[in-house]
Amino acid sequence: MILSPERSLIRTNRFARDLKKVPEGVKHEAYRNATSITQNIFAVELDVRPLTGLKGYYRVVVAKEYRMIFSFDNKHIYLHRIAHRKDIYRNLEL
Repeated sequence: MILSPERSLIRTNRFARDLKKVPEGVKHEAYRNATSITQNIFAVELDVRPLTGLKGYYRVVVAKEYRMIFSFDNKHIYLHRIAHRKDIYRNLEL
């Protein structure tokens, strides 16, 4: 798979609602991680992992206790969810 040099970020409505609920420090780290993902999705320091049972969806750790779920294609990275690690996988709506 040939990776484009940089993809654009697209936040879903659900991600925007989730983002309002997280602390300010987590928002800053999420922004930093999201911009890093646009340059290299599978950078070792991001520890990106695929979600089990959901093909094409991935998670990245944000501020140790939070997770961000995203998917991507050749031009875009779609940010789907961000929440505390104990809550994000319950009733996962994508």
